[in-house]
Amino acid sequence: MERLTRGRIVAALRALASEIKGPGTPVELIVVGGAALVLLYDARDTTKDVDAFSGDAATAAQLREAAGRVADRFGLPNDWLNDAARGYAHGLSRGPVLLETPSLVVRTLTPGQLLAMKLCAWRDDVDVSDARLLLSKMPGDRDAVWLAVAPHLLPGRELKASYAFADLWEADRGA
Repeated sequence: MERLTRGRIVAALRALASEIKGPGTPVELIVVGGAALVLLYDARDTTKDVDAFSGDAATAAQLREAAGRVADRFGLPNDWLNDAARGYAHGLSRGPVLLETPSLVVRTLTPGQLLAMKLCAWRDDVDVSDARLLLSKMPGDRDAVWLAVAPHLLPGRELKASYAFADLWEADRGA
């Protein structure tokens, strides 16, 4: 599968916006995971997909259909835009807007919530490097940063996340 660069993600999201029909309030798409870090911070050159979900569950089907048309047009896999990471989002702490058109507003979550998602997943070296980058974007001492992260931890994953956070903090900022 071809990896998605920042330029290719932006082009696909602009095409997605053009596929969304209808007047009224634009559809909100919340991008998380690696794609959010590519778009926000140029964290890495590519990502395998765009983890995203709608801020309004009623628009999910419309987004899936539009994403399918974009996949066909750009030669992307059918799951280039998927909501698999939604399960790691506990609450919504809306962050910066990444792209805004009349039909689509693409945003991400706050760095604290993105970090919480990475700490709860904590699967591989990519999660560790992404978490390290997110931590670097968060000012404050250990307690202040943890206070921004803790409300967004998945129930049942708090312990795993707290151990991951402790390891990450010590490695990056010392005890």
